[in-house]
Amino acid sequence: MGGWEWTAFAVALLFMVIGVLGTLVPVLPGIPLIWLAALGFGFVDGFERVDWPFLGGLLLVTVAAETADHLGRMWGARRFGAGRAGAWGAIVGGLAGLFFLPAGLFLGPFLGALAAELLSGRPLEESMRAGWGSLVGTLGSMAVKFVVAVGMTIAFAVKVL
Repeated sequence: MGGWEWTAFAVALLFMVIGVLGTLVPVLPGIPLIWLAALGFGFVDGFERVDWPFLGGLLLVTVAAETADHLGRMWGARRFGAGRAGAWGAIVGGLAGLFFLPAGLFLGPFLGALAAELLSGRPLEESMRAGWGSLVGTLGSMAVKFVVAVGMTIAFAVKVL
């Protein structure tokens, strides 16, 4: 690798580390940033080391991880007794919570599941349990996304080096 490629590699890794941290700190972008860093390096490298099949694979992982993040909230709510309304409330609350980071990341799914369960006629205690379940699902999906982000970063480094 020449000088520009090493610089691009270092910059890409820096953005990937920010992406890994973004899976834990909600105000930072996460896995999509890792994919964009790999894409940016690909442009600099002329797509020799980081080729389109590799980027396509990373894109599939990115989409799957982001989808799993939202489904994790739903799963957590359902696991703790939420009905269909509470599960969807957790997803809608999670999306709404993105506008109120960082607290919205945790409060959004909780309040969404809680409100949806209450609106569907469930008692407060059961609705609260569904809200806690969505919070558990959120934390679990964060852990999974962290592992995926580290794996994507390692795969990129191995592919380039």
